[in-house]
Amino acid sequence: LTAIEASLREETGGATWREVFAPAWRRPLAVGIGLAVYQQVTGINAIIYYSDRIFAAAGFASPAAQAQASTWAIGAVNVLATLIAIAFIDRLGRRPLLLAGLVGMGASLAVVGVAFAQIAPGASGAGPTTAGLVTLGALVVFIASFAFSLGPVVWTVINEIFPGRVRGRAVAVATAVNWGAAFVVSQTFLSLVDAIGESLTFGLFALFCAVGFAWVYRQVPETKGRSLEQIQALWGIREGGKRGAAGVVAAEDA
Repeated sequence: LTAIEASLREETGGATWREVFAPAWRRPLAVGIGLAVYQQVTGINAIIYYSDRIFAAAGFASPAAQAQASTWAIGAVNVLATLIAIAFIDRLGRRPLLLAGLVGMGASLAVVGVAFAQIAPGASGAGPTTAGLVTLGALVVFIASFAFSLGPVVWTVINEIFPGRVRGRAVAVATAVNWGAAFVVSQTFLSLVDAIGESLTFGLFALFCAVGFAWVYRQVPETKGRSLEQIQALWGIREGGKRGAAGVVAAEDA
């Protein structure tokens, strides 16, 4: 309580934009922006926005079949799997959930890519094939993996890595980047499919999951059970927003 009160006394007002982009906050800002980008470039909104088209290509020919697959495979699974994050985020930690989710997302997207390679062009009118059912199952795994990891945990971490003085504007930057990345992915998804096909498009998303796993493992600290003051020390930042050599060593040790 004493540390929190001292920190509040230091906060004489909200940070300016110049302060948010100052070198002292460059590392946590990079972590926040990186998480926001990887949440999108792994394909979640492209799959949600174009789920009917994806399931049509997988052999779910009628609008009713596509709607049913979208409702249960994406909507219901997304909601239910989010409860896993709610139940375990403080027990297991942020990093384990993020890393486990990226493994599940990458593996399931790779399976989707292989399954689409087995689906003959124009076969969507014959009803779901074995490859189509595999695609449905793999997308269920993808949505579940996203829902307990990159979906909710990204926003938890982004709101924990900044102190109160800069949090509002820093989180606003990460949010803007997140929706910018969502716009780019959703606008290019169909062009990618037309250019390289469904199989390679999902393979590309799987590659982004692998890159995201390596990045999270190296760059994202564990914030579970740490106070805002301890998290600030991870970045090597002293009170007042200045970097300190002792803090840098502490961050590297952590």
